[in-house]
Amino acid sequence: MNTDITTQLLSQLRDIHSPSTLSWWPLPPGWLAVALLALTALLWVGYCYRPSRKRIERRNSILQHLNRLKSDLILEEQYPLIYQDLSTLLRRIALMTHERGDVAHLTGDDWLNFLDAQCQTQLFSRDIGRLLLSAPYFPGNKSVANPEPLLKVTEEWVKRCV
Repeated sequence: MNTDITTQLLSQLRDIHSPSTLSWWPLPPGWLAVALLALTALLWVGYCYRPSRKRIERRNSILQHLNRLKSDLILEEQYPLIYQDLSTLLRRIALMTHERGDVAHLTGDDWLNFLDAQCQTQLFSRDIGRLLLSAPYFPGNKSVANPEPLLKVTEEWVKRCV
């Protein structure tokens, strides 16, 4: 009798079946929170990257201008004009990156020390950088030194500091 009941109960059992497939939508709240955090992080990285991209574009534009000045080195009579353009370029860079009140009044050694302080170097207060103090103001003087070394110093300064 015991076996009859057991057989009868076993006959009522069904076979093992696999569960129905789970859908991806709607997402559980935990995954929604993870997706929201990932999107927020992505937007934040994009926002933070934007200023550095602008800085890189500005640096590349300045370096292109310096390359144009280097191409003018062929003509010796252009030397004083190159010094003037270089001096103006450095002033514009300083005014773009610092407060006008901190930069506009600087002249002479204070100006060269300011340029050096931007990268903790002495690129401009040395002998070749000191040409910025006098060479731009003598446009008729054809005996002005070759500006190529100063262009190299300026290019190095731009790559490191701008």
